[in-house]
Amino acid sequence: MRRQTKPNRNEKWAPSAAGLFSIAGVKTLLQFLRLGKKSGALLSMAVATAIYMWFYQWEFALGVTLMVLVHELGHVAAARHKGIPVTAPFFIPFLGALIMLKRNPRDAETEAFVALGGPLLGTLGAFVSFLIGLATGEPLFYAIAYIGFTLNLINLLPIHPLDGGRIASSVTRWLWVAGALGGLVAVIFLHSILFFLLWALFVWDLISKYIVHRGKTTEYSFWGKIEVPFEQIPGENWMLIPFREREPLPYRTYSDLDGKQWVEIEWEEADVVHLIKMQEQGIIRSVVSTKVERRWRQTPKVVVLRYQIDYEPHEIENYYEVPDKIRWKFGISYGALALVLFVMLDIVQMMLNAQGGFLHSLRK
Repeated sequence: MRRQTKPNRNEKWAPSAAGLFSIAGVKTLLQFLRLGKKSGALLSMAVATAIYMWFYQWEFALGVTLMVLVHELGHVAAARHKGIPVTAPFFIPFLGALIMLKRNPRDAETEAFVALGGPLLGTLGAFVSFLIGLATGEPLFYAIAYIGFTLNLINLLPIHPLDGGRIASSVTRWLWVAGALGGLVAVIFLHSILFFLLWALFVWDLISKYIVHRGKTTEYSFWGKIEVPFEQIPGENWMLIPFREREPLPYRTYSDLDGKQWVEIEWEEADVVHLIKMQEQGIIRSVVSTKVERRWRQTPKVVVLRYQIDYEPHEIENYYEVPDKIRWKFGISYGALALVLFVMLDIVQMMLNAQGGFLHSLRK
């Protein structure tokens, strides 16, 4: 027969504290982010929390989501301070979340500033959870803090597209080499296939950029299509029109005030101008039609032009030119934050071990 134990005072109000902590945090953070109209961000946040709840208790699941949200809030605040508009955070279960800059940074210093904002505020959020754990004696808050410190420490690895890789660009790009080696250790430690893929892509990009194609221009291509209904094509004998294939297409390109590059492709036979947003700034080398299809058996009937755009990514020549004073500033901040995270992880680990370990803290 199982012996029933009387719950102590902390056990009585710890769930209430977790609920109040979560509700107050969500309300404040969402109000700061103005996510009322960002249904996609809210939905992704809810889905991520629901998936975490499938594996863990709801207090821990919501706490993990809050740790991720606080981290992304740091990026949002830093980007707004630099006058860079951003999207609302989009949550990816077991990977964290991401925000997209609506305008590219003009230099490595700005990129590093925005990147450092996430781990800084994220570390503060994890520390708050740790303090609540000290005040209540509830190991659940230690577990949440442990996840928060771990996520922010992993993000400091000097690997693109992690925050550490972007901060390293303003300190010294040799840190990317250390990131390639340290990332391999992290892969072995985490046993994560997704992180391995991230690390492998980063290493391949380094080898490709600085060894294989060093000093050479690298061209990229992407493909798309233009669909035009038959009734919009000028002339009556559209079936007899010799649509050109594998020939250059007229185009023009320009950038708007937000730093986004656009390409207008002119399809003369169909009397259509198609507008495309480039994923990155680049020098357009060619725009070519690759194939034309007449889909007259479907409804509505359309003519499809498939095209290929070849371009060379544009890099600002002095992008990585950062004053020595700024390099030291980011270098010291980067190292100090990593040291704080290491120390706090060790302290939280000891607190959890004293109360039965990490998994024991998640039991209801």
